[in-house]
Amino acid sequence: MNLTIRRTLFSILFMIFAAPSFADKNDPVQICMDQASELETKLGCVPGLKFQAVERDPAVSSNLSQYELKFEQPIDHNNPALGTFSQRVVLLHRSYAEPMVLQTSGYSIFGVRESALMRRFGTNQIQVEHRFFSTSTPEPKDWSKLNVKQSADDFHRIVVELKKIYKKPWVSTGASKGGMTSVFHHYFYPEDLAGTVADVAPLSFSKEDARYIDFLKNVGGETYADCRNKLSFLQKYILENRDDVLPMISGTYTQLGSSDIALEHFTLESPFIFWQYKSPTDESVGCEKIPKSWKQAKSAFNFLQEVNPITSYTDSEIDGFQSYYFQAATELGNPGSEKEDLKELLKYEFSIDQYTPKGVEYEYSNELMLKIKDWTAYQAKDIVFVYGEFDPWSAGAFPRGKIENNMHHFIVKEGNHGSKFTLLDRDQRSKAEEIFAAWFGKKALAEPALDKRPTNIKPDSKKTFGNEDLETLEFRVRRSLRL
Repeated sequence: MNLTIRRTLFSILFMIFAAPSFADKNDPVQICMDQASELETKLGCVPGLKFQAVERDPAVSSNLSQYELKFEQPIDHNNPALGTFSQRVVLLHRSYAEPMVLQTSGYSIFGVRESALMRRFGTNQIQVEHRFFSTSTPEPKDWSKLNVKQSADDFHRIVVELKKIYKKPWVSTGASKGGMTSVFHHYFYPEDLAGTVADVAPLSFSKEDARYIDFLKNVGGETYADCRNKLSFLQKYILENRDDVLPMISGTYTQLGSSDIALEHFTLESPFIFWQYKSPTDESVGCEKIPKSWKQAKSAFNFLQEVNPITSYTDSEIDGFQSYYFQAATELGNPGSEKEDLKELLKYEFSIDQYTPKGVEYEYSNELMLKIKDWTAYQAKDIVFVYGEFDPWSAGAFPRGKIENNMHHFIVKEGNHGSKFTLLDRDQRSKAEEIFAAWFGKKALAEPALDKRPTNIKPDSKKTFGNEDLETLEFRVRRSLRL
């Protein structure tokens, strides 16, 4: 079958099969599934879906079955004739009679684990890889098709098809960009979900959002004022001694322009990364470990490297996540960086645009983010947000609902960008789990021994923690990649 015929056929099938509602008894896909008893036979009813049972990840419970799914998705949901790409989904199957957790990192699938929600409520789970990341990338890349609405359409189609198998309530979740992605899906398709749990998810309104600068000036209050001052001094010391530091930097930095430019970006962003991924009480790089004065550029640079590895700014690292930078530069926005105190020492500009694909034209608009802001405040229903008290991204927290629509904000005391509902204090966690139980239509299981050590795990650790949940795994990966 040639490519043109194949694209036309998929376009027709997509328009036929995507239209019916979840409960449409005349839907041929639903009829096919209802007549099947085995999961693989049911999955075979979905047009454009390839799947295979795979060996269960050792960290996944033995009573679950693991499947790799490849959904054939339109590159443009508004014009399926443009062609398709394959989107990766991982299914952990427990039972048709259980609810479903719909999880995404907002990036690639970094690894397969059970989320904290899945463990706590004994559900099924699917992990969805975001379009334009890893194996879920159209070729050639049409960057204009990487936007929030197209992503929400991807998630909606997956829900439409798999909800014909898993008919119990669906709850979406994700952390950081995954939390944003989950909320955006909820915005466009609220009927898909019983609720959404968004951890440490920001909502930004410009490419230099000043709210984050103000947050960093005051994070930790008077208790950590000295810590903030020591970080500021460290930044100045690095830049004042850049000629001594530059020979220590290895790697290729053509995307940014030079290792000198990378050094400035590394230095500017380090306080943000410190509060985002470290703890002020960290035994190795916490506030007490930051000297008030430095005698050698090497020791200062090495210390800051423990917070924010310079290799995160190399071509290879940026290239792997240019899809994120493109989204930040076009729709998602980006934190501003404090430059006033360093302006006499800076030689270059700093912009998210320096991280985007070369030669690709685009424009930034905050129109959709502002619409979602108003929707969250006045119309959204059934969303739980979890933020960390010390996490700079909490400066861009989604607004609190102004009407009673089961909208909740929970704060992890002294939490960083690894904050999640399992780290809330006892009363707050109980309240959150009552909400989740209402969404799932079932009580939580007996308390599992969840891993609660996201701040104590080295970012470059390759060790598999047999008891870690999906959120902890993703936290480790995000920290190592400065995401």
